Amino acid sequence: MIFIISAVIVTTFFSCGLSDTDAPTPFYLDLQEPTVKAPYDPINDTHKISEVWVFADNQILGLFPLPAKVPVLYAEKEVEITILAGIRNNGMNDVPVFYPFYNAIDLKVKPVANGVISVPLDFKYKSNAKIPVNESFESDNVFTFDIDANPATFISITSADASVGTKCGVVTLTNSLNFIEVGTTAEIMRGENSRGQSYIEFDYKGKGEIAVGIAKFRNGLINIEYFLFVPGKDDWNKIYVDVTDKLSPDDYDKYRLLLAFTKTGSSTESKVYIDNYKHVHF
Repeated sequence: MIFIISAVIVTTFFSCGLSDTDAPTPFYLDLQEPTVKAPYDPINDTHKISEVWVFADNQILGLFPLPAKVPVLYAEKEVEITILAGIRNNGMNDVPVFYPFYNAIDLKVKPVANGVISVPLDFKYKSNAKIPVNESFESDNVFTFDIDANPATFISITSADASVGTKCGVVTLTNSLNFIEVGTTAEIMRGENSRGQSYIEFDYKGKGEIAVGIAKFRNGLINIEYFLFVPGKDDWNKIYVDVTDKLSPDDYDKYRLLLAFTKTGSSTESKVYIDNYKHVHF
């Protein structure tokens, strides 16, 4: 996709048959590292915005890895610029999408031929985005639903590490306790979720595999499904999990969010850390 868009850009600016004097004149947008404002909090949030989708006067210019210097065709008029935050769906490098819950950056610029316009990439969550689960583990822990009926399996809160703030969640996996399964105490009722776009996002690190799942409840029955398995990382990483297809069907009265942790490797003990867990939907 990046190759195709880049080819379109090159063709646009350097079409065959144009002499040097006829070649269109660009101006440039200077796009540096982005920030995301945390919802309900004045601090900056974590993010994994890997690229941006850039539009000029509602025409797409392309998908640009950051930082970027984006060429835009110059004309002697004001240009409306729209920038969308790009992520990788479910952590897959070959699935670039724009994150639907970050506001677009919209601005009008008065360009100068061959000039450079610096555009701060300060993203915010959309005001109509609902975040029924927003767990930073700073003072609470929403993952206390004992889904596996084992009282020895739980997420603890630790101040030994954190991706943001001072605390995070941690599970300790051993040879005798090599699988831990937990769910949120918070329940999302049918009707609270419009069954439009829905995502789960969280930060993680450690040794082990993380399974992302949902428990749906209907007529007193529970249906548990795990649909994404995430290997641990040595350093903090962020993932955006698209659960739109999982929550769009009208097959539940309510649901809870699940996390399961499986020990990997040969060490006798390993830890997996979770932080900044959000469920976001419209």
